[in-house]
Amino acid sequence: MTMHNDPIFESVYRDTLPKVARMVHRMGGDLDTAKDIFHDAVIIYLEKKQQNAADIGSDQAYILGIARILCLRRLKDARQYVAIHAQEDDYGIPADFYDPPPVAQPVISFLKNAGKKCLQLLQAFYYDKLSMTEIAHHLQYKTQHVATVQKYKCLEKIREQVKQTQHEEAAL
Repeated sequence: MTMHNDPIFESVYRDTLPKVARMVHRMGGDLDTAKDIFHDAVIIYLEKKQQNAADIGSDQAYILGIARILCLRRLKDARQYVAIHAQEDDYGIPADFYDPPPVAQPVISFLKNAGKKCLQLLQAFYYDKLSMTEIAHHLQYKTQHVATVQKYKCLEKIREQVKQTQHEEAAL
């Protein structure tokens, strides 16, 4: 494939190199790296084109795709890793690491305050994954509808406790 004075090749070069340079710059590379990556991508592109191995729809898009892969590989290989023990002084334990954050009342306390029957019902529904029919039978409610209403009331009771606790904490 001759490249001398090929207007298509020149336009691809003129239009694609700036896009590759922008992409490489966004990934932390410089202009020299972008040129190297672009030239490598063009060589790969020309080899593929010569082999007719790939159905290339857009020359520019194909070169940009190759350049992106090459850039990712090059920047990954170029990263320098520092042993953590060499930077030990830079890493410290925050002062508040050992102090537990202020936690509101645990959820289990709200469940216990709601009553034993509510705790059993919610545990059967959420933890044991029982259907409302099974819960009604197991907890001796008259119907599935009664069990559903009772579940709703239990949840409302817990929501009210949470709201009340939040208001009390906010007042402090």
